[in-house]
Amino acid sequence: MTYGNNYDDNSDNRQDDEGGERGIGRFFGRGDDSQQQQHSGPQQSQYGQQQQGYGQQQGHGQQQGHGPYGQPQQQGYGQQQRPGGNMAGGSQYGGNMPGDDYSQEELEKSERNAKYKDWGTKAGIAALGVAAIGAAAYGIHEYRENKEEEEAEERRKEQEAEQEKQREEERRREEERRREEERHRQEQANQGGWGQRPPSTDSAYGHQPKPQQHYGGSGGFCPPSPYGRPPYSFQQDDVRHADPSRSSDNSPTPHEYPKLHGASDHVIKIGSIISLKHNMTGRFLHTDRSHSTSTGSNQQLVFGFRWNSDENDWWQVLPANHDVPVPGSVVAFGTQIRLRHVETGRHLHSHYNYHEGRSGQNEVTAYGDSMRSDENDHWVVEKWGEGAYGQTWTQDEVIVLRHYVSGMALHSHDIMISEDVQSVTCFGRGDEENDKWRVQLD
Repeated sequence: MTYGNNYDDNSDNRQDDEGGERGIGRFFGRGDDSQQQQHSGPQQSQYGQQQQGYGQQQGHGQQQGHGPYGQPQQQGYGQQQRPGGNMAGGSQYGGNMPGDDYSQEELEKSERNAKYKDWGTKAGIAALGVAAIGAAAYGIHEYRENKEEEEAEERRKEQEAEQEKQREEERRREEERRREEERHRQEQANQGGWGQRPPSTDSAYGHQPKPQQHYGGSGGFCPPSPYGRPPYSFQQDDVRHADPSRSSDNSPTPHEYPKLHGASDHVIKIGSIISLKHNMTGRFLHTDRSHSTSTGSNQQLVFGFRWNSDENDWWQVLPANHDVPVPGSVVAFGTQIRLRHVETGRHLHSHYNYHEGRSGQNEVTAYGDSMRSDENDHWVVEKWGEGAYGQTWTQDEVIVLRHYVSGMALHSHDIMISEDVQSVTCFGRGDEENDKWRVQLD
C-alpha cells in the first residue's frame, strides 16, 4: 500500500468523520460555521509537517497530551474546555452538557426560589387579608362609636326638650296659681274676708267672720287651706314656694309702726312689743348678730336662749305684706302677722331650702329688714288646740305660730346647738307640746 493510497483512504475516512462530526454538532447546537472553523487550519502534505488530525482544533483551553507517534493528542468531542479554563466531565457525546452535579444544584436552587416566591406570595396575601380584616373591624368600631354618640346626643336633646317642656308647664301653673290667688284676694278685699282686709280705720285687725274650721282625726285643730293653694300636708318634701306678689315690693304696708310697750288690758295690738317663751323648756325666742346658720343660708340664727328675757328677745307685731291696718289695731286669732326683731330689724323667717343641722327640720332664721320682706315672713297666730279664729289674742293664751307658706308650726325641743343655744325649727302640724308658746308684753 502506497502512501498516496493511504492518503486517499485517510481522506475518505476524514470526510466520513467530518460528516459525523457535523451531525453531532447539530445535536448539541453547534452549526456548520464552527465545524468550518475547526477545519480551516492549514493541512500539511504527506512529506511535510504532520497535519492537524480530526478533532485536533484548539478550544478555549490548551491541547491535552500527544498521540502514539508524537503528534499532539487531538481533543475529542465533549472534551472542549468550558469558559474559565476547566474541563467539564461527561460522556463522549455529552461533553458540551453540564455535568450531573451542576444540573442537580441548579434544579434545587430553582425549586427553593420557587418555594420562597410561593411562600412570599402567600404571606403577602395573608398580610393583605389581615390588614383588610383590621380595617373592616376599625371601620365597624368607628361606625358604632359614631352611632352611639349620635344616639347619646339625640337622647340628650330629647331630655332637654322634655325638661324645657316641664319647666314651661310649671311656669304656666305658677302663673295660673298667681292669677287665681290674686282673684281670691280681690274678692276677699271686696267682701272683708279673713285676714285680707283692705285699708281700714277699724280698731280691730283680723276680726272678720271666722272661716270654717277643720279637725284632724285625733281631734287636733287643722287650719284651712291657704288661698288658691292645696291643703297643707305638713310634710317637708311637699315644697311650697312663697308668692312673690306678697313681698314688700310695691306693698302699701308702712315700713315702720309705732312701738307699743305694755298694755293694761293684756291685748296684743299692731305695734306691740312682745317676747315669746317656749312652754316646755322655758327659754325665750332669741336672735343676735353674733350667731348665723351653718346650713348654707348664712342668715341670722334664731334659737331658744336662757330663762330671763332681755332686749334681744323682743319682737314687734306687724301686719302681713300688703295689709294696712291702723297702728294699735287689736289682733285676732287666725290673722297673718310678721314679727320683726327689735334689736336687729330682721323678721322671723322660715323656708324649705335649708334644714337645721341636728334635727333635719326646716330651719328658722331672722331675715330681711324694714325695707325687705317676703311671704316666708308671714305667720298665722292661733290658739293652741282650737284655732279660735276671729277671737281676740291676749297674752294669757297658749298659742301656736303657724308658718303660712308651709303650714308647719314654730317648734323647739331640748336639742342644744351649743351651751344656752337651743334649737328652734319649723315642724309638724302644730299639735305637739313642743309647739306651744306663751306671750309676754314688754
